[in-house]
Amino acid sequence: MKSTYEGALAFMDQRLLEKRRGYDVFIRELAAIIVNAFDEAKKTVYVSGYAFPMELLRAFDAVPFDFEIACNNLPAATSGNGSSIMVTSENRGYSRDICSFHRLAIGCQLQGMLPKGDLYITSSYYCNGKAKTNEILANSEGKESVLFDVPNEISDSSVQYVACQLKEIAFRLETITGKKLDMDRLREAMQLSNKARSSLKEMHELMKTRPCPWDGARACLLELGGAVLWGSPVREEINQLLIGEMKDRFKNGKLFPENHRVLWFPWVPVQTTNIFKTLKENRVNIVMSEVARVWWSELDENRPFEALALKALQNLHVGAAEGRVKSLMDLTEEYNVDGAIHFSTPACYHETASFRLISDTLKGKGLPVLDLDGDMTDERNYSPERTLAKLMSFLDILGSRDAGDNG
Repeated sequence: MKSTYEGALAFMDQRLLEKRRGYDVFIRELAAIIVNAFDEAKKTVYVSGYAFPMELLRAFDAVPFDFEIACNNLPAATSGNGSSIMVTSENRGYSRDICSFHRLAIGCQLQGMLPKGDLYITSSYYCNGKAKTNEILANSEGKESVLFDVPNEISDSSVQYVACQLKEIAFRLETITGKKLDMDRLREAMQLSNKARSSLKEMHELMKTRPCPWDGARACLLELGGAVLWGSPVREEINQLLIGEMKDRFKNGKLFPENHRVLWFPWVPVQTTNIFKTLKENRVNIVMSEVARVWWSELDENRPFEALALKALQNLHVGAAEGRVKSLMDLTEEYNVDGAIHFSTPACYHETASFRLISDTLKGKGLPVLDLDGDMTDERNYSPERTLAKLMSFLDILGSRDAGDNG
């Protein structure tokens, strides 16, 4: 893994010499973080970047390592050969019913590919399986796995409960780094996050324009993979570069052809598929993804632990599904979409259990919804033929709606 990302880092550094593009900077920084996780002189913290307030880690200069992101961007996984690694964990008794992300990570661990962690943290929301996998990886190194527990309701008591956990994690970070928490550094990280939050909202405003000037699938990947960059100055740089690129497309008329606009939820498959090529060929733009949007309030730097606790509590995958339903309905109106696509991963029980409620609500508003089943990285659970057939049926529905409107 280390050599793979060292090669990617060298390639991106050379590419950025030619022109500094926002998404390229994101890929470069992600590769650099993964390479740094192997540096024994630094402290590496296993963490779900998209489900933990990264500003706290920034205050300690700890290196975040998200094993899902790192393992799923390996060449085998992205090219459609992820099972070549997963089979290692399956041969040790890990069932194929387990999420492919986690079989892949355990397979990497069994092959000695992962960096050694100094602290292992996962969160109670988004994914129960990731918490279990984190525990397996921690146990393999003789370390404790820490669960960041976020309740389902927002209240004064729940904010204090989560804030107390963050203070305890800060103490653990002090222990492993040998540094006392510098509150000025924490506030600085929060200031940087607030600034990047503002520019991210500006990006999303630009994406409401028809035709859409960027790709909602990439927006999804940026928010999931790039979550480890919150609290760092480079996150703001990425946003500003992307804003500039979108404005240049407006100015030069180099926008993507667009017959239809769709909302995508919740996450994007990592392995190579025929989904996005098919949509592009039929001039269907993914104009926004559910997880790309800004769901959290501006951080109050005067109450740092409470503010970071609230950021976690406001995540739309915490609590009742009604929050997700309302958010998705708002997105369909804000981005004036013609339909929605749900990428359904069978092992993602927490997410797929909400689909019927979401789907019925969207259909009640007259929007067609495609439930596109597949897998994030296990090519054995993905059928290009079945996917194409379902996509073409969905496109027919979008086309017939146009015909009806014109009639």
